[in-house]
Amino acid sequence: MSKQVYFIGPLGAVNRMIGGDSYKNLHLTRRLESLKVNLRIIDTIECKKSLFKMAYAVLLILFHRRGKFIVSASSVGAYKLLKLMKWLGVSDVIYWVVGGDFPHLLNCEMVSPKPYANAKTIIVEGKRMEESLRICGLRNVITLPNFKAIEYVPEKKRVKVEPPIRFVFLSRIAEDKGCSYINRAAAMLNARGLSASYSIDYYGSIADIYKEQFTSEIGELPNVEYKGFLKLVEISNYDVLAGYDVMLFPTFFYGEGFAGIFIDALIAGLPVVATDWNLNSEIVRHGETGVVVENRNAERLADAMEMLIREPQKIESMSKRCQSECMKYDVANLVTPALVKQLGLLE
Repeated sequence: MSKQVYFIGPLGAVNRMIGGDSYKNLHLTRRLESLKVNLRIIDTIECKKSLFKMAYAVLLILFHRRGKFIVSASSVGAYKLLKLMKWLGVSDVIYWVVGGDFPHLLNCEMVSPKPYANAKTIIVEGKRMEESLRICGLRNVITLPNFKAIEYVPEKKRVKVEPPIRFVFLSRIAEDKGCSYINRAAAMLNARGLSASYSIDYYGSIADIYKEQFTSEIGELPNVEYKGFLKLVEISNYDVLAGYDVMLFPTFFYGEGFAGIFIDALIAGLPVVATDWNLNSEIVRHGETGVVVENRNAERLADAMEMLIREPQKIESMSKRCQSECMKYDVANLVTPALVKQLGLLE
C-alpha cells in the first residue's frame, strides 16, 4: 500500500455549478488516484458548510501532522491553512497554487512568506508567477500549467471562416472579467457599420451586482445575446463551442491565473482575444493562438475584433494551431508518473 496523502481543497459535486479551482482539483485528484496515489480528500467546500466538518479537518491535520499533505485552494484560504500547518509543525506539504493573486499578496506584504517557505514544494501555473515568488525569496517553486482531462477534440464545422464572425464569451459574467469592455467594443464596431459582420454570445453565471448593468448594456446591442450556461462537463457541448470562431477574454480579475477557459478554447479551435493581464500573454501567443490587447481598452479590443472580421483567414490558421496544441494541457501529459515520484507522493 502506498503512503497516505491528505488532499485539502475545494471539489464540490460534479453536477453543481462549481468554480475553476474545483474543476482543477477534480481533474488533479482523479489523475493522482489513477496513478495509485493513496489520497484522503478533505473537501473545503463541505467544511465551509459545517462547523463539525471544519473541526474534523483541523483535528485530522493535528493527528497526522507527520504525514504528507497537498493544499490546493484559493490564495486566502491556502494561506490560513499553511499558517496553521506551520504552527502545528506540519512540514511535508505541497502547495498546488490555484489562481494568480498569490504573488500580489506577497509583493504587497499582505501575507507573510514564512508559511509558504515551510512548504516543501510550491507549484504555480506560469513562469511569471515563479519569477515573482523567487524575487520574494521563495526557492521551493516549480511551474506546471493548468490542465484538464481532455477526452474529446471536436471537428470544426466551418473549415472556411467568413463573416459574420461568431465571437463567444464563456466565463463568469462580471465587470472584472471585461464584459463591459466587450459591450463597448461591440457598440464601436456597430458604429463603424459592422453590425451585420459579427455576433457575440455570452455563456456563464451573471454576478448579481452586475446583472442589471449587463442586461441594460446588451439590450442596446442587436447582435449580442446572453445564451445561459454551456456546461463543458458534458463533452458534447464542445461541439457547440467549436461552432464559434473566436473567444473573447478581456479579463482584469485580480485573481486570474491560468484560466481553464484557455484550454477549452484550444480544444474547440478558438483563437482568444485576451488582455495583457497576469499570465494571459504567457498562454496566448500573439498572432499564433490569439491576439493580446491592451488591458481595459475598449477601442483596442474593437480594433482586434475588426481585424479578425476583415481578415478571417487569420482565424483559420490560428484555429488549426490551437487544436494541434491542446493536448499539451491534458492532465495525463503534465501530471506524470515522474512528477508524482519527484513530489514524493508514492513510496
